[in-house]
Amino acid sequence: MDSEVSALKAHIDAIVPALATKADIEILRAEMHKMSAEGYRWMVASMIGMFLGFGGLYFAANNATRPQQPSAPVVVQAPQTQPIQPAQTTQPIVIYLTPPASK
Repeated sequence: MDSEVSALKAHIDAIVPALATKADIEILRAEMHKMSAEGYRWMVASMIGMFLGFGGLYFAANNATRPQQPSAPVVVQAPQTQPIQPAQTTQPIVIYLTPPASK
């Protein structure tokens, strides 16, 4: 029995130096809290991104399935122009002289 106790004591003496101290646990707790806060930020940012993405998809799909109303044709009005009138010039008088007809 004495050998079992000494074996157990040797086993405990080998394990105790490897156990975490209170300071080690506090450092671990601080790191875990920091990781938890970063994970929470990433989760919120991802959810906001997904919300905006799916909202954009909804509006794009809704706009694509809506029947398009025919738009009014584009009419370009030309400015009114005055008809071009020929210049009022005096025409030369042309007289054809024909010889009298011979009989």
